[in-house]
Amino acid sequence: MVCVKVELSRQNRKAGATLFAMDKITQTMQYRQSLIRYAEKYGVTKAAIRYRTNRQYIYRWKKRYDGTLQSLADRSHLLFFLFI
Repeated sequence: MVCVKVELSRQNRKAGATLFAMDKITQTMQYRQSLIRYAEKYGVTKAAIRYRTNRQYIYRWKKRYDGTLQSLADRSHLLFFLFI
């Protein structure tokens, strides 16, 4: 496991706080990988029925998947604004 220290911007930092991001494999990532593999083997509709999800969810993750588990990790939901 790799620990990466990230300095926050002055606006987001409170009293010198830092954010530690961990590169780890989560159960959610493994679930998404098994879902994609099943969909590739049996089709998206059958995968959606078996995993009790919708087809749009499977298509979204198939599009993002590049063969690595890291591509199935959650992305940040923070909005980043560029002030000019």
